[in-house]
Amino acid sequence: MKEIFNVGETILLDGAPLALVTPDGVKAWIEDGVQHSFRYDQVRDPLSGEMKYRCLYEKYGSDMPFVLVGNPDSEEGAHVILFDQKPDA
Repeated sequence: MKEIFNVGETILLDGAPLALVTPDGVKAWIEDGVQHSFRYDQVRDPLSGEMKYRCLYEKYGSDMPFVLVGNPDSEEGAHVILFDQKPDA
């Protein structure tokens, strides 16, 4: 699974819903030549309460940003991937 648009919970960015994309989905965009950009923003981890970073992607020509999530078929499910430190871009 590469892009997920509805998993039963809404993840918001500035009050607007986010679509979800897996790492495999991002790889497919690259392989297919889909133009996109990414950035990191800081959010509070709901489990630990610590500040962490999540990765947001935007496909050119699309109004809906995507948040990077784990594979929904994995044991952890389609959880938002959080980084302890901001990865080098």
